Amino acid sequence: MTLAKLIDELNPQQKRAATTTAQNCLVLAGAGCGKTKTIVARAAYLIDQGLPAQQIQILTFTRRAASEIVTRVEQHMGAQAKGLRASTFHTFCMYLLRRNPRAFGLTQFSIIDRDDQLLMFRLLRGKDKGNMLPKAAELCDLYSYARNTKSKLSDALVEQLPQAIEYKAQITELMKAYEQRKQDRNFLDYDDILAIVAVHLQNSPELVEWVIGFCSALLVDEMQDTNPLQWALLQPLIGKVKLFCVGDDDQSIYAFRGADVGNMRDFEREFHVRHMIRLEQNYRSHGNILDAANAIIQNNPQRLGKNLWTQ
Repeated sequence: MTLAKLIDELNPQQKRAATTTAQNCLVLAGAGCGKTKTIVARAAYLIDQGLPAQQIQILTFTRRAASEIVTRVEQHMGAQAKGLRASTFHTFCMYLLRRNPRAFGLTQFSIIDRDDQLLMFRLLRGKDKGNMLPKAAELCDLYSYARNTKSKLSDALVEQLPQAIEYKAQITELMKAYEQRKQDRNFLDYDDILAIVAVHLQNSPELVEWVIGFCSALLVDEMQDTNPLQWALLQPLIGKVKLFCVGDDDQSIYAFRGADVGNMRDFEREFHVRHMIRLEQNYRSHGNILDAANAIIQNNPQRLGKNLWTQ
């Protein structure tokens, strides 16, 4: 299939999004409104306009989604799509760290996964039957929530484990011990991967220039599920790259990880996004279902607003 045929298949709102010339664009995409197809068309359009595929980075939340997007773009653009990158936030950050570790203050490091984290928290917590501290999995989740929301441990404790507030002092010391053990062994957990890149990008204009040298367009999928730490990754690049963010302010599945749909509102306000496009034509549900959903969700004062409809 050619790009022309792909563009021709889009409805007017999808086409407007895929072919926008705005540097910063926010697309509100309702459920069943062709979000992925629009992202695929956007990447293909940029390539067709002369932007090398290797200059485009697509960020999404699963490897499967990333692989699907690349495959679909390749089906339309053939060899022109060679080098197109689509990945999760963690994989993108690992790509940066591996490519230029010294720029991020690293020499040698090893990545630990959740199983490794759980083992470390079990060892630090101890196995005494009378131990009243939260379980290792709860401590691991608490630590990650605090990192991803960029909040104080005490605030995260109130939010996530209010029943353990009386053990705040012990938990604080345990977290410090966990951090020290990682540092002693040159370990990085998944939260470190994001945090190190975010901090260095925020504090080094030279590093930002290095990144945009091979990443001049960012397409962000599921914007509503980004958390404050992921948003901190994007902020230094805004105004430097073509930023195309797609999300649905009416649904979010990663709130337990600190996802904040407010990132979409902040993007619109802080960076004066003039182009906010709504994908409202639904291809999944009947009209009576959409009418009911619209009637319920309109009572949410935090939403940016859209009204789904179908033929």
